[in-house]
Amino acid sequence: MTALSSFALSATFRAGLALFAALLYFGAFACCFSKRRAIKRLSLGLWIGGTVVNAVLVGNNWLVNGYVPFVSMYQVLTFLGVTFSLVYVYMRYVHDGEFMKAYFMCFQGVIMTGVFFMGRTAATWTFPPALQSAYFIPHVFSYMISYSLVGVAALMTCLSIFCREGEVRRRMERGIYELVLTGFPFMVLGMLLGALWANACWGNYWSWDNKEVWSLVTVMALAVYLHFRRHESLAKYAKYFVILAFIFEIITLFFVGMFGGDSLHTYN
Repeated sequence: MTALSSFALSATFRAGLALFAALLYFGAFACCFSKRRAIKRLSLGLWIGGTVVNAVLVGNNWLVNGYVPFVSMYQVLTFLGVTFSLVYVYMRYVHDGEFMKAYFMCFQGVIMTGVFFMGRTAATWTFPPALQSAYFIPHVFSYMISYSLVGVAALMTCLSIFCREGEVRRRMERGIYELVLTGFPFMVLGMLLGALWANACWGNYWSWDNKEVWSLVTVMALAVYLHFRRHESLAKYAKYFVILAFIFEIITLFFVGMFGGDSLHTYN
């Protein structure tokens, strides 16, 4: 599909939309802690508004480029903001995770703040031939889902360490487990699809590329958490591997992408 660059929003307007979405998300986050029903409704409205504005940016990226906007870091982060909303809805209705909403909203605000500072990034990007594969979209989207789940799990883990209320802490620990249990298969799926894609493009499933290695380390950290949690003598150490997994996730997503040298996964 040919890119429709005439529909591209100006860099200033795109940055303004990103900032507006971030403010809406942070506003929704702040309202979560009120006990007044009207403020809680306002929180929901602000969150929906933030998601809509966020989705407008995703839609514009998609329209002007003519492909699912997963190519540049700017595109990925903008889409990731909406992904948090989709994942929260799943956790809310499938795992009774309404208490997690503040953590999702906080992350969305942080992400869209980052998108705001990247707002001068070019609207259109060339779609490299190597990315034009059937594995491309499910590979990236699987990682987006897993990254959002692990990010929230890590934030809740950090807070649970300092939480002294037994019932609240138990609820958070249950939520952390459900987040990781949901995210782990998507992370493994993302790696599997990436291996199939690599074999189709370059003739081998694994090349020990920097990003491949850090992705593997992240998966292993989550696997350790899931195993340690089932052993009474090791359970107390399990939560620290969720935090480590998030740190490895940040390295994989940002630092390898920006400073990956000759990595095949380096973002422009």
